[in-house]
Amino acid sequence: MAVQQLMKESALLHPWPAALGLLLCAASAAATGPAAEIGALMSALAARGQFNGAVLVAREGKIIYRAAFGKANFETGVDFTPETPSNIGSVTKQFTAMAVMMLAERNKLQYDDPVAKYIPEFASAPQLSAMTLRHLLTHTSGMPDYDDLGIHDSGLSQQALIGALLARDGLFAKAGQRYRYSNPGYALLAIVVERVSGRSFGDFLEREIFQPIGMSSTFVCDRPDKKSARTAIGYGQFGQVDDGGATQIPGDGGIYSTVDDLFQWDQALYGQKLVHPSTLAEAFTPGRVAEGRSTYGFGWNVGEDGGGKYVWHTGSAAGFRALIERRLGPKTTVILLTNRGNSKRMEMNAAIQNILAGKSYALPRQSGAEKLYQAIHDSGIQAALKMYQDLKAGGSTDYDFGEAELNTLGYQLLYGDRKPNDAVAIFLLNTTEHPASSNAFDSLGEAYAQSGQKALAMESYQTAVKLDPGNGHAVSMLKQLR
Repeated sequence: MAVQQLMKESALLHPWPAALGLLLCAASAAATGPAAEIGALMSALAARGQFNGAVLVAREGKIIYRAAFGKANFETGVDFTPETPSNIGSVTKQFTAMAVMMLAERNKLQYDDPVAKYIPEFASAPQLSAMTLRHLLTHTSGMPDYDDLGIHDSGLSQQALIGALLARDGLFAKAGQRYRYSNPGYALLAIVVERVSGRSFGDFLEREIFQPIGMSSTFVCDRPDKKSARTAIGYGQFGQVDDGGATQIPGDGGIYSTVDDLFQWDQALYGQKLVHPSTLAEAFTPGRVAEGRSTYGFGWNVGEDGGGKYVWHTGSAAGFRALIERRLGPKTTVILLTNRGNSKRMEMNAAIQNILAGKSYALPRQSGAEKLYQAIHDSGIQAALKMYQDLKAGGSTDYDFGEAELNTLGYQLLYGDRKPNDAVAIFLLNTTEHPASSNAFDSLGEAYAQSGQKALAMESYQTAVKLDPGNGHAVSMLKQLR
């Protein structure tokens, strides 16, 4: 898709302000290379309300596009800039993994050490004591995520996390059996880093990683006072403040950074400032599993296509989203940070990668949740459901009405707007469209429970467990309702 075509098609969907149109016309007239194409793409997405944040694209160590759009704080009007610290969510995991790798190179630990060597509280728990550090690094420990364990990680301390995992030891699969993404596994790695190094996790990263490679605006948010007036505030998909807070269990998340600092991180990984290339090569190799396959190394997803090996990770925390992808052969890097809800990061990245490769691309679809939410606000739930059916019958591809979109909308109605009956209607729609989804029925059960319909709530939770016996949240809710 050329710059001029993108401008024309986007203008039909969402007319741009005249100044923006003139700016893009000037940009396309001045240059037609990748930078101009990426600039037109990101400006169009910002104008359509699909991107609020910062983006940086580099090739062979040189920045070819760097820009920011929208506000870091909508209340104060502070602009989002490339220097704005924003929560990177699970992109934190690559820093946690690096801390473990650095300690391994210093012979302070070994990847195949049992976790119980450093967290002896686990010594008497059969499944927890079978896990190694390598298992945690590669998400092959058998430990489920917080929701499937029935654990609320908000406000949880490290000791409370250890106690909660001990109480749920029997819910784990066999270590090394298969890949299963686990946030608590990386929280445990941060505890190991602290106990081995004798320093807090935030202090270790600051002294051993951030300072040495020039990440001057990056920090672990383990105290509220770490944030400043220029730190981005998080917002949900529907405009509400969704900022999260300081965490007592970092490792799986908790870092704030900027696109500029993450570029420093990217460049440091090509040298030997942190670890040797052979150590990093192991991080970019998927873990071994007995069943199925894994595409996860140490803190990075690993892929390979016609362009060679690439490593990437996304992040999600409260209203913040993040993405970094590094193409190791051509040495290209894409970094995206946003503070405005569920952005289409993967689709944006795919479009940018296609631009860099000289290929055509498609604009990410707009949010179906936001479209329906506006209809509910203007005309009520029935009008919104009719709109959905009309758009579906007409074969519209402009909006994303996928499972995640409908789920997000349902929760906004349930807790944000406190309209449980409207939430039930949306969650029912989601189970109809996705009848094999345990999560869809889990959410429906939650809405029924909140609206006082206990029997229907139990029925939904039972279906969720039938579809996925490992759905710990549904199992826990059934016990409570009984």
